[in-house]
Amino acid sequence: MAQSARMVMSDVRKTAASTGDGLSCRAFLIGLGLCALLGVWLTYNRMVVQGPFMGWYFLDRGVLFLFFCLAVLINPLLGLLKRRFALGRGELLAIYAMLLLLMPAWAMGKALLGFMTGVTYYASPEMRHLEAVLPYSLPWLAVLDAEPVRWLYEGLPKGGSVPWWAWVVPLWSWGSFLVALFVVLGCVAVILRKQWEEHERFAFPIMQVPLAMGERGEGLIGQLFRGRLMWSGFAVPFGIGSVNALHSYFHTLPRMSLRAMIWVFRRAIPLSIRLNFALLGYAYFVNLDVSLSIWLFNVIAKCINGAFVMLGAERYGVSGMVGRHSSQGSELLAFMGMGYMLALAGYSLWIARGHLKAVWTKALGRESSLDDSEEVLPYRTAVACVFVGTLYLGCWLYQAGLPPHVIALLFAACFVVFLVLARIVSETGYAATYSPLNPSEFVVCAVGSSAFGPTGLVTNGLNYVWTMTRLNTMMPRASAALRLAREMGKTRGLIWAMGAALAVGLVVASHTTLDLGYAHGGRNLDYWFRDVNDAALPFDEYVGRRLLDPSAVFYRGFVYTGLGLGIAVLLMVLRMRLPWWPLHPVALPVSTIWMTEHYYFSVFLAWGIKALVMKFGGASLYRKTRPFFIGIIVGEAVCLGMWSIIDYFTGKVGNLFLL
Repeated sequence: MAQSARMVMSDVRKTAASTGDGLSCRAFLIGLGLCALLGVWLTYNRMVVQGPFMGWYFLDRGVLFLFFCLAVLINPLLGLLKRRFALGRGELLAIYAMLLLLMPAWAMGKALLGFMTGVTYYASPEMRHLEAVLPYSLPWLAVLDAEPVRWLYEGLPKGGSVPWWAWVVPLWSWGSFLVALFVVLGCVAVILRKQWEEHERFAFPIMQVPLAMGERGEGLIGQLFRGRLMWSGFAVPFGIGSVNALHSYFHTLPRMSLRAMIWVFRRAIPLSIRLNFALLGYAYFVNLDVSLSIWLFNVIAKCINGAFVMLGAERYGVSGMVGRHSSQGSELLAFMGMGYMLALAGYSLWIARGHLKAVWTKALGRESSLDDSEEVLPYRTAVACVFVGTLYLGCWLYQAGLPPHVIALLFAACFVVFLVLARIVSETGYAATYSPLNPSEFVVCAVGSSAFGPTGLVTNGLNYVWTMTRLNTMMPRASAALRLAREMGKTRGLIWAMGAALAVGLVVASHTTLDLGYAHGGRNLDYWFRDVNDAALPFDEYVGRRLLDPSAVFYRGFVYTGLGLGIAVLLMVLRMRLPWWPLHPVALPVSTIWMTEHYYFSVFLAWGIKALVMKFGGASLYRKTRPFFIGIIVGEAVCLGMWSIIDYFTGKVGNLFLL
């Protein structure tokens, strides 16, 4: 049966390829154009309109809005002019795959400009920990000239011109690093695609939305958009969001608030009751055991964290041995999270050992039964790119001041984190996923800050731009894009098309941000410049303080990591031995992160609705209700996108009606 299924899929691809579908030349060019457009729009939305986030983790509202306009408005109009003008399903999905990689490029590009300049601007005698960073900052990694930085934050003097010369070298250096990093992570995703899709049968729930939107069927508009159920779901967030957006224009209209905050454990820990429509929609596609585990583990983590805060052992949301973005500053939960990830990474590699051995054999040119003709890259090319790219990244970091043994440990920690996050997103579809512990902080705690040396420690702070998985979502997105490739015709070259999208995103995000910053003053426009806690994030709360007061090896962290690893292994054993056991270990790493901390209620609600649907209607009712929840996801994205454009043309600023 599996062989026949592969033959059918192969026939579908051949048919699509024969009709010019998939990654055609026009799909590539349209994709690049839309990437540039989206990069500019996202930047204006944040800095000029200052509206709700259109790109947040894997809640790709900006991408979905553009794709909605393309699939529902533009493509049908092209088809009316002449049928062959309309884009095919494979071409639409190829464009979506490129847009997926625009999002991390934009996020990293925006953050990088703050990290490269924040210390130079905010360093003062009152902030000795930032002044301590300046002597060890490398001019090819950061902008150290005070005038270009001050003008970026405060605006150009009258008659001044943008000092592009100050940015060429550091932006080129970081651009080459980030593109090489994508090549490595994208090729790892290529190597694991067959294992995850065909052997472990991952569902890729997040990709069900673009797959449904890209389905054309008999008419010019896809089957999804011809059903009432989808538009019923669409109307819920669109209607509520529009009422809230209009409230900013007409204060007599009511504002519908769907959030509340309750402080518990003697007001030490917040219990957030929030409804996020996109998370509700995506969580409906998550396996019931996983969604149950996500909210239940989060409640347990709240109790543990609350007890520690009440006892004075930790402080909520304050940096210590770990930064405040790592499990809200909780050392226990952050290092336990790393233990969870080590266990899941070990399990992933162990279960894939046969496939990885076959890939290695194929890459060496030996006889192998493994077929890579349907991959976007031959395995030999993918393996070679991983080795060459990793060598380049290692040499780059060595030149930037990191010792070889620290680089090796950093790469190992990042591989674990990126691998597990890609697995979580691909297997579960949880859209608010990132690491409970920043790998850069884990390495500092593992070897002590003195092992880096001053220059290496400062470079490690700049590394936050790619080790913070709130920003760097490249590998999960590459894996998701490869799932879309199954539905395309021409797929060879897709990895390079996504790399081109990443490069366009970096260029557009940097250029537009610098242009707006110098024209109006970055501090007036964006939080990445307005506050030292964001602009100089790694240095203000982590690196600078360790330059003044070096930290030793955090041995207690190893105990916490071992505890987390043991809990994850125990849950794996229980899942294998007890068929009725409901708690899933894959939910452990995301149970303590900020997004789950604040939006667990949306996951709980989706779990409750889906449990009732499955109990009383079974799989058939679940399939029938899927369009409603896809409509909820798309409706929120279209509402936010539409009002972002309206606010821009009306001059409305700060219309934060996010639900």
